[in-house]
Amino acid sequence: MIPYTVPMTARRIPVIDFADAFSPERARREALAWEIHKISRDVGFFYLVNHGVAPALVEQQFDWARRFFALPQASKSAIDMRRSPSGYGYERMGAQALDEGSPADLKEGFQFGFDIAPDHPYVQRGLLRYGHNLWPQDLPGFEAHSRLYYEAVRALSHRLLGVIALSLEMPEDFFEPVLQAPIATQRMLHYPPQPDGARPNQIGAGAHTDWGLVTILAQDDIGGLEICNADGQWVSAPPIAESFVVNIGDLLQRWSNDLYHSNAHRVLNAGSAPRYSLPFFQDGDQAAVVACLPSCCSDERPARYAPCTIGDYLEMKVKQTFGAVAAA
Repeated sequence: MIPYTVPMTARRIPVIDFADAFSPERARREALAWEIHKISRDVGFFYLVNHGVAPALVEQQFDWARRFFALPQASKSAIDMRRSPSGYGYERMGAQALDEGSPADLKEGFQFGFDIAPDHPYVQRGLLRYGHNLWPQDLPGFEAHSRLYYEAVRALSHRLLGVIALSLEMPEDFFEPVLQAPIATQRMLHYPPQPDGARPNQIGAGAHTDWGLVTILAQDDIGGLEICNADGQWVSAPPIAESFVVNIGDLLQRWSNDLYHSNAHRVLNAGSAPRYSLPFFQDGDQAAVVACLPSCCSDERPARYAPCTIGDYLEMKVKQTFGAVAAA
């Protein structure tokens, strides 16, 4: 358990102008990669602006999120994630405990993933996060718009990982083979205001790191995201209009041999209105092996982790956070 303490005002969470990622000039993409390199070695969080995803598309997805969570409980429970072999669908309030040893998180969610053919071997084997999306039957238009949003953010994740590959002195397309049949999950989260009767250390989302490669988060204007900085201090990450918050995940930290950091973060909705967020998790192909990059190890800095597959690591984390609640 990581006991909750009030965060300080952020000293500085960097803002990255991503416009040069779209430049045909490699030198400009490399200069951007160096900026991301410096940030990721210190604190693996930054705001991303000029990212190419239309603001209207983001705002419309927030509108759909509010409409979804306003549905009757019976409608949401009809597509409970426990009905999907892949764990997609509705996440009931308190289903997860992200901070091991803390009470269940005070949030509910909905998640869906990559469209993949029903006869694909991954689907046939019932692998976590492949196929079996569940959609509400009484919210016309929800699935169609959610898919548009998903594809826009997934395309952004490809471009972002191309720049990150450059930042690690790897070919720009290094991650592309890992992204063709990925575990790439879009979640929509609803955090009610923090209740007076919450248990000790029970907040919207307990302190945790993200598990995959990168997370691309849209947050509304309520606030509540808090990040552990390089000094071990908790700082607030207030919303910035038309930005995403990006953070490095555990698997990219392992791939980079701890050169890049997957920082702890959490959510507390201390306001009087509900908070909504749209985190997209790009985790990569479940069969891909994560082993130290040649640019990140040497005789003086040997590999710190044994190779593992993406699927095995994510399955372990899912069982750890959702299983903790089931066992309580």
